[in-house]
Amino acid sequence: MAEKKRIFSFMRIPERTTKPRTAGLTMVSGGDFWLAVAGSHWIEDLVEWGAQWIDYYKVTHTMMFQPRALVLKKLALLKKHGILPYEGGNFGEAAVMQGCVERYLDELQELGINAMEVSSTVLSLNIEEKVKFIEKANARGFTVFAEIGKKLIGAGGPEGRMPTTEVIGEMKDCLSAGAFKVVYEHTEIEQLRTEEEGLSRLTEVANAVGVENLLFEVPHGDWHYVAPYAAFYVLHFGSNVNIGDVEPAQVMAMETVRGGLSARTLGKVPLPSEGTN
Repeated sequence: MAEKKRIFSFMRIPERTTKPRTAGLTMVSGGDFWLAVAGSHWIEDLVEWGAQWIDYYKVTHTMMFQPRALVLKKLALLKKHGILPYEGGNFGEAAVMQGCVERYLDELQELGINAMEVSSTVLSLNIEEKVKFIEKANARGFTVFAEIGKKLIGAGGPEGRMPTTEVIGEMKDCLSAGAFKVVYEHTEIEQLRTEEEGLSRLTEVANAVGVENLLFEVPHGDWHYVAPYAAFYVLHFGSNVNIGDVEPAQVMAMETVRGGLSARTLGKVPLPSEGTN
């Protein structure tokens, strides 16, 4: 989709990759409710101003509780504007638990959802089972994002984050199995940010698997809570770092961070030479 001429075009901003992108991805997710609750007019508004920046829109099990025709209408609106529906990982974990993975994949394909997440953030899947799931989905033509890490750390889940060596090993195994990108679970990153050597460990992960293969998650919440994470990724990994779980209303704010125009990144992001923008 061609970029429309922007206002203040004389002001320099970092060069962003264009769609279809494999780097600089933005995956949008409104938590578990936005796409399910919002009507098609809301989706029309979103794609009018945000389509060129949004690559994937995470959809989840909340779609089960609305009419199929409405789901198909909203999915079609996204795809018409170059935004790919992306099935969240917890729904896949539920399919594994209930023993209906094949029927789950069949239904995704019937809905035209061809990107999906394979995760073990809640369910205790071992790496062999996870790799098998990735290979199965990949063989059926899905673009697979493999999520690494656990939710509910210290709140009904594990007591601490995964060791860095384990994270790297699982990411590499998932990429070898055919995953397009590996998603670093936000809860794990949140734990890292509280550690004295957190940045060095995050950098160790990025160097080991290739930052271009990673998609970093931001938390859900008020932008003032989200912004430090967004700036952290951009300042350390560049404007075209892959970022996921961005809330729809925060897409433009995310672009200001990538573009070096937010308070947290102003003057800290490399700009192109004058006359190149």
